[in-house]
Parts: sequence; C-alpha cells; structure tokens
Amino acid sequence: MARFCGWTVLLALLLFAASPAAFAHAILVHSIPADQAIARSRQIDIVLDYNSRIEASRCTVRLTDLAGKAFPLQMESSAKPSELKAVAHNLADGKYQIHWQVLASDGHITRGDVAFTVAGK
Repeated sequence: MARFCGWTVLLALLLFAASPAAFAHAILVHSIPADQAIARSRQIDIVLDYNSRIEASRCTVRLTDLAGKAFPLQMESSAKPSELKAVAHNLADGKYQIHWQVLASDGHITRGDVAFTVAGK
C-alpha cells in the first residue's frame, strides 16, 4: 500500500510539473492597438490581454512617444482577470509605445512594449 501511495504522489507531481500553467508567465496574447498598428483616432483605447490571470493592482502601463515623453493614461477596470484597460486622449500624430509590466498570479513579473502610430484622418 505504501508503495502505491508513493507512486501516486510521484505521478501527481510529474503531471503538475508538465502542466503549462504550473510555471507560466503572463504573456501578452492580444493588444488593442495591435503592435505596429496605425490608429486613425486621437483617443486610443488600450486593451492588453494576457494568457493568465494577472494582479492588476500591481501592474503598470505607460505611454511614451519615441523621444521618451510620457503621456497620461486613464486606467479602467476590466471584468476579465487577464486584462488591463486604459484610455489615452488627445494624442498628436506620431509614433508611440505602450510599456507594460505585469505580475502574474504565479508571482512572475513580465514586461514588454507595443508600438503604434497615430495618423489623423
């Protein structure tokens, strides 16, 4: 009986270790705007969706132009535990970058950038 329990525990540990979610980092799977997109509006709705639950209160989103000048973002709540939302208002034509850093529910921090261009109508 003890041998059976030992094998059961070992099998459970192996299955857990093989699970992609066991050691997953929060990876950006979808963004609005998409990377390298051209936006035709001066108001940009930003949506960053990850492959796992994130700790939204411990995440950051910043918007800069290519010179590094920061632009204010209005953060919004999301019903999805894997998503961050924000809005940028009154952007001039030009190239911008969204810089994000998220804390996944597994405790790992990931970061990245999404580049886009505003080109008025």
